[in-house]
Amino acid sequence: MESVAAYLLMTNVSHHEWQASVFERSQVMGRLPDCDIVIPEEFVHVSRQHALVGFDKDGLWIQDLGSSGGTQLNGVPLVPSAKTRAEIGDRVSLSGLELYFVSPDASILDESVDETEGEGTTRQTVQFTAKSIKTVGDVRLASLSPAELEIVRWICRGLTTFEEIGRKLYRSPHTVRTQLGSVFKKLDVHSREQLLALMRKWEIAWTQPDPDSVGPNETLGPVKADH
Repeated sequence: MESVAAYLLMTNVSHHEWQASVFERSQVMGRLPDCDIVIPEEFVHVSRQHALVGFDKDGLWIQDLGSSGGTQLNGVPLVPSAKTRAEIGDRVSLSGLELYFVSPDASILDESVDETEGEGTTRQTVQFTAKSIKTVGDVRLASLSPAELEIVRWICRGLTTFEEIGRKLYRSPHTVRTQLGSVFKKLDVHSREQLLALMRKWEIAWTQPDPDSVGPNETLGPVKADH
């Protein structure tokens, strides 16, 4: 029997209704019935083969398969066809459908089914509309290098010092400081707090139901951090 490295749960959906096991091998996520992890058909903007997920000697990882709507980890878009390290507690967005990683030992998995739910209970789902034009956040984050994106992800996970981030990424504190300075310059922010606020704002905009597409001027214009 395969060992479960983690579970994927849907945000705001009981794990009794949907959950997926992440094993120590590569698994395809998507809407096709023959995917290893099948996403319900109602989430029409998730690609038929959207992403890969798995676990190896270095831990959890996820990889976008060139999906039409993209994949985000903690609000940061993934580079297509490149493995990205993930952690327990990370949020994954597949074209607006939000999942999150939990430990196999998480207490949430021990919760009992709500006895008030009858057999006829149905779950209300939200349909997300894919954007034909990239958002401001998509455009600005595309200017970051893969190394800079890794730093942003660890800051979004709660790390606060150059030393902590450096240990996770096997980089010196000086290198982390330099790369974070480049992130600040490219995104026009001046502190970790402003970076986190900007990332959260972009993440919310990216996952809103039926979002309005932004206009060309807004897409190409500079982004000002909230002060």
